[in-house]
Amino acid sequence: MVQCKNWKEYQSMNGWITFCSAGAYGRRLTVVEARSCGCTELQRQKCKKLMESNVGFGLVPDIYEEALVEEKQKGLEPLVTRR
Repeated sequence: MVQCKNWKEYQSMNGWITFCSAGAYGRRLTVVEARSCGCTELQRQKCKKLMESNVGFGLVPDIYEEALVEEKQKGLEPLVTRR
């Protein structure tokens, strides 16, 4: 279905479980990390729709600009999620 290292799917007693492990565990991706695994805005919409249809809800990871991540790591400014 989805070709991504964060995409997990398995068969349970109640049917298929499909989810994005990055979104499910609250992982934040930089723009470069998102590009490397194919996590584009369009793909995120598709993944969320698949999760909602199979599980009932969907979580996708937050994407951050690298400058914000670097500033947070240096302790300069708080990290704000994109809304």
